[in-house]
Amino acid sequence: MLCPICGAEYVETVPEFCSICDWNLKSDTAFFATAEIYQQKEQAKLNWARKMWQILQATENANHHNSNSGLPTAPADEVNDNQNYRDLKKQLDEIQSQLHQAAIERFQLNSQLQWVLYHLEQLNPETLAETLYNIDEKLNAMPTPEPPMSEVGIDYNPLINLLAAGKWRKADELTWELLLQVTLRQEEGWLQLADIENFPCTDLCTIDWLWEYYSNGLFGLNAQQRIWESVSGQYGDFCDRLGWRDGESWKYYDELSFNLQAPEGHLPIIIWRRRACYGVGQMMAAETFLALISRLTTCGGSR
Repeated sequence: MLCPICGAEYVETVPEFCSICDWNLKSDTAFFATAEIYQQKEQAKLNWARKMWQILQATENANHHNSNSGLPTAPADEVNDNQNYRDLKKQLDEIQSQLHQAAIERFQLNSQLQWVLYHLEQLNPETLAETLYNIDEKLNAMPTPEPPMSEVGIDYNPLINLLAAGKWRKADELTWELLLQVTLRQEEGWLQLADIENFPCTDLCTIDWLWEYYSNGLFGLNAQQRIWESVSGQYGDFCDRLGWRDGESWKYYDELSFNLQAPEGHLPIIIWRRRACYGVGQMMAAETFLALISRLTTCGGSR
C-alpha cells in the first residue's frame, strides 16, 4: 500500500499513521484516494494535500542544507516556518475530517439504494411504475437531518455515526445504553414503568427519529406502533410480523437480522433484551411496549 500523500510504501503491515508524513492510513480516505470512483472535488483536495507535503519537504530540506553549510537562519524566519507548518497541518487535518464525513455520507446513500432495490425485487411488473413513484415521493419527503436534541444533556452523535455507517447491532446496543443513561438506571440495567411514563419527550422522539431517518423508514418505534395496531395488540402476531418469532420459536437476540433485509420494525429492541418472549425487569414485553407507545403518543412522536 502507498501513502496517498507522501508515497511511502508499506508491504507487510500498514500502520495507523504514515511514519513519514503522519497521514491517517486507516481512515476511509486512504481507500478512496486510490479508488476510481473517488469524486473530483475530493481528489482535488487530496492533490492539494500532496502539494503542501512537497512544499514542507522542500522547506525542511532547505533548512537542513543551511544548517549543514553553516549558514545562519534568522530567528524571524524560524518563527514564520513553524507557524506556516502549524497552519498547513491544521488545514490537512480539516481536509481529512471532511473526507471521512463524505465517506459516511456515501455509505448512507448506498444504504438507501439497497433499500430501494430490495423492495423493487418484491414487486410484480404491473405495480412497478406506481411503486417507483411512491418510493420517489417518500425519499423526497424524508426530512433533512437536524441537530439531535436532549432534555438531559445526552450526546447522540455516537448513535448517529453508527446508524449512518449501517452498524445496526452496535446502534441497537448503544440505544439501550442511552435509555438507561437517560433514566439513570445504568446500575439496575432495566426500566421501571415509572421510567417509561416519565421518559423525556425530546429524547424519546430524537431516538425514534434517528432510527427512522437512517433506515429510510424501515426501523423505529413508529414502524413498530403501526404494526402493533394492525394486529390489534396481539403480541404473538406482532412478533411474527417484526421477525421476532418464527412459528412457535421465539428468537434470541443473537438470532436477529441486523441489516436492511430485516422485516419492517425489526429494530430497535427496547422491550426485551435476551429473548422475544421475555420482558425486561419486572414487566412483560407486551406491557413494556404498551407503556412505550403510550409515552410516544403523549410526546407527539406518533405518526
